[in-house]
Amino acid sequence: MKRFFRYHMFRWFCMSGVLLFMLLAGAEVSPDSVFAMTSQIKPVVMLTKDDQGARLRTPSAVFFDKTMEEIYVVNSGASRIIVYGSDFFPNVSLGAGRSVYAPYGGCIDADGRLYVCQGRSQDKPARVTILNAAFFPIKEIMLEGFEGADNFIPRRVALGHDGRIYLAGINSRGVLVLDKDGNYLRWLTPLDRVWTGMEESEEAEPDNATKPGPGKEPVSILDVCIDSEGRIYLLSEETSKIYVYDRDENYLFAFGKKGGSTGKMSRPRGLAVDERRNRIYVVDYLRHTVLVYDLTGRYRFEFGGRGWGEGWFNYPTSLAVDSLGHLLVADLFNNRVQVLEVPSRPEFLLEDSNATIPTETIDEDVESIQNFPTLRPKGKSGRR
Repeated sequence: MKRFFRYHMFRWFCMSGVLLFMLLAGAEVSPDSVFAMTSQIKPVVMLTKDDQGARLRTPSAVFFDKTMEEIYVVNSGASRIIVYGSDFFPNVSLGAGRSVYAPYGGCIDADGRLYVCQGRSQDKPARVTILNAAFFPIKEIMLEGFEGADNFIPRRVALGHDGRIYLAGINSRGVLVLDKDGNYLRWLTPLDRVWTGMEESEEAEPDNATKPGPGKEPVSILDVCIDSEGRIYLLSEETSKIYVYDRDENYLFAFGKKGGSTGKMSRPRGLAVDERRNRIYVVDYLRHTVLVYDLTGRYRFEFGGRGWGEGWFNYPTSLAVDSLGHLLVADLFNNRVQVLEVPSRPEFLLEDSNATIPTETIDEDVESIQNFPTLRPKGKSGRR
């Protein structure tokens, strides 16, 4: 009898504590956050096999061709790129026979040309390989003409409105900007206070990373994407921020906060922009979650967590959005790409690009510079 009484007292105490926490936190929890936490993310399909029927091996990147409505998956364990049709069937894979040896990421231009970021391989330096619409190699861009070119390894690529090529590298600071022919133009590099692992102040501005001293440093950039208006989005794993520029590379604003709890980013690795739904998705490698922001940088909700079921992740690394609004997630150590339908809710978002960005979103502490030496000191390892 006493054991029964103690058990129910313990349950009452735990439930009371949870209710008290929810009441205290209620002012900070948005309706979208509650909706996302209590709603089921709908799986559309799991991409688990290549065109030969073999299981995927650590897929590290995913991107989408809007013209042909095809999904491209970098199957890192096999050093190949697999192309899936709109029916999610694997049609073809690209490997050494198409000059694809060490792919990291890629994108498709309006004419169907495939740009592939490649590491060092086959006695060749790191480079960007361009394939035509029939997947025959037509050009290789050797990265040269700037300080540290020998050590630069392109990880992600995006194309600007005038054909400029933007490359986010491994262990490099800022993004490398090339002209449409692959010639070096400049670096686009945010300057910010870099989080050092010390405890953050709760009184600090939500989108300011903390570091002792007034100095700012060039920020490492791990991913880059560009929307239909030409806005450039740079993702830093180092500061857990997204830096947004206009099509002419003028800094607009930044958002994001480093941390290991809800609404914060620990090790963000990839982002995707869904303009139709006014969303920015960011995948957190270490928290195994996808965070959702609106186009002003306001946090809305998140989903996921470490697991093996549908809608759960095991060190996810990359995101894309298809033409139907499905979210594509490269689920690295679950050896799959998840195609998910994220619940849609009315959101208070900016309706057009001329609307005013809320002042709490703007990070005026960030600066931007060009042609800053970008490579980290030797000895720090990179990740795909």
